[in-house]
Amino acid sequence: MVIKMKKYVIAIGLVATIAIAVVAQAGFGIKNEWFGKDGKNEMKKMEMQRMAKMRGIYRNLLNMDREEGVLSYQNGTFYVNDMPLYVGDNHWLNHTIRSDYDGNGKYEIIWKELNGLIGSNVVVNGKYNNGTLIVSHINGMFLRMPFVADFVKINGQLEFNNRSYFVNGYKIIVPNRMARSDYDGDGMLERMWQELNGLAGSNVTIDGYIFNGNIRAMHINGIAC
Repeated sequence: MVIKMKKYVIAIGLVATIAIAVVAQAGFGIKNEWFGKDGKNEMKKMEMQRMAKMRGIYRNLLNMDREEGVLSYQNGTFYVNDMPLYVGDNHWLNHTIRSDYDGNGKYEIIWKELNGLIGSNVVVNGKYNNGTLIVSHINGMFLRMPFVADFVKINGQLEFNNRSYFVNGYKIIVPNRMARSDYDGDGMLERMWQELNGLAGSNVTIDGYIFNGNIRAMHINGIAC
């Protein structure tokens, strides 16, 4: 009797497993409210395209523009030789660095690390723009992406349009992952776009870096992204 029960349970489990596999293969029950029935495949395709683009960008960073010489600092600007450097705005410079640029054994605030290099010979990579080198690497160590971005804080109604979210005309860019906080206050941790769905139509305060009409969100209503 016990053996028969085990066989019966195993048989039921096997049938259920096969049924789930068939349903998954057929695509039944897979629905993404953002992109529709085929949203999962579309999101995966977009993510793969984004990753391929980023790999291409990072692979070419050291092959862009390069300056070598003594690092100096004058009137709020770092220089290599006579070339002014853009290493980020004040908000960025007050973040803790990811590498020990000045070799003192400490991970310090970015401007302190750079101050530790003043008077020493450095190799700086980046992108020339209107007589300034927008820095991506110092001595081969990654600093930041080579573009100028301003830190802003905006307040307004969060709107959904054409599969994107906007505040005051700015497109809001958030990480494509599970949210770490409950932004919409519904008691659940969801994907970031689902959290934004829950906030759509309400007034929000967002800060972050602005570029090309987009804002890379750092905080939503004071909560870190």
